[in-house]
Amino acid sequence: MKSNNKGMDQQNGNQRSLRVLLVEDSGPDATIIVRTIERGGFRVHSHRVQTSQEMQEALEDQTWNLILADHSMPGFSAPEALQLLKERGLDTPFIIVSGYINEDTAVEAMRAGAHDYVMKDRLARLLPAIERELREAETRALNRESQEQLKRAHEELEVRVESRTAALRAANLKLQAMFEERQRLENELLEIAEQERRRIGFDLHDDLGQKLTGAGFMAKGLQRRLVDDNHPCAEEAGKVHALIEEITQHTHNLARQFSALDAQGNDLATVLKGLAGHVKKMFEIKCALDICEDLPALPQHSITQLYKICQEAVSNSIKHGKAKNVCISVSCDRDELTLCIRNDGLPFAPTEASRSRMGLRIMKYRANTIGANFDIRPQSKGGTCVTCVLPLTNGQVPRPSRKSQDSAHKARREHRTAAVPVDCH
Repeated sequence: MKSNNKGMDQQNGNQRSLRVLLVEDSGPDATIIVRTIERGGFRVHSHRVQTSQEMQEALEDQTWNLILADHSMPGFSAPEALQLLKERGLDTPFIIVSGYINEDTAVEAMRAGAHDYVMKDRLARLLPAIERELREAETRALNRESQEQLKRAHEELEVRVESRTAALRAANLKLQAMFEERQRLENELLEIAEQERRRIGFDLHDDLGQKLTGAGFMAKGLQRRLVDDNHPCAEEAGKVHALIEEITQHTHNLARQFSALDAQGNDLATVLKGLAGHVKKMFEIKCALDICEDLPALPQHSITQLYKICQEAVSNSIKHGKAKNVCISVSCDRDELTLCIRNDGLPFAPTEASRSRMGLRIMKYRANTIGANFDIRPQSKGGTCVTCVLPLTNGQVPRPSRKSQDSAHKARREHRTAAVPVDCH
């Protein structure tokens, strides 16, 4: 909507310039109206029109600060002039100045958009009406400008928000792709580590183990010949044979650890039972198993990673901790599943060097791939506790029984306090 208050600058001291469009068929009446306005301190630039065509041309020619219209003229009227103004979307103060107008007609004109009406025999009211309408028009113009500025600012903000949203969406997609690629690489790394582990186990068993066995037979045969000949080196040959036997046994143990079988079974309880039995048979140590009754159905990937974490933790407790007793426990509640592996061996030393061990890093990697939290810490009375807590999604696990709740609370309490060492007897 156009603003029509331009040109009201201060001129000649206190005089204000005012462009007035007169819709009037009487020249003398127009002169009287202009002089009345000038006596009010305005410098008037006026133009008189009598027809619709003349008014349209005047509105196109320039901007007017005020329109004063006679209510009824031959062939034209104030309501028609007001309609022309509204069609152009102009907010110019419009005052009806008429020789005669009844109250109902005046009210109807005000409803149609006229700002005021003044009788020609009461022109003393004209100046106050003009002053008031000019102020209100200026206020409306300022409000429109403020609204336009606010609209532009809102549009600019929307553009910036859309741009920022698009940038964030692109960044999020990039981060998601990076995260998926990292997960893929982590899984690939774990698979490569498993393959390399199996290869080393097979090499130890099929190559080095057989050669050591052959060397042991040769040393045993040499020992017997030296004994038969009463050679003084017979005793030394026996020591060499015993050392080779010890190395061979150690190599076989390493081969069994490196080439350990993968998880066999479709649920966590089955694969952990198989692991416990394998540990008892291979290492000839006690391996207790405590699993709650209400285990949820987990994805195969989660079962495999939990099994591998447990396998690595048990292997480390035997190989590095020299443990004689190991206890594997699984508890769950509505929100999480907790896998805990405790042993009575040497306590874990939480140094920077120990935390960077390959086995420990791989266990952390495995926990990360399934969204679990991994922790390892020494127990206050000896041994080590390895804990892996897997969050459960809503509806993944049924409401646990009272027994399983107590078991879960007990496992978490023991993990937090680490006050009681493992007891697998």
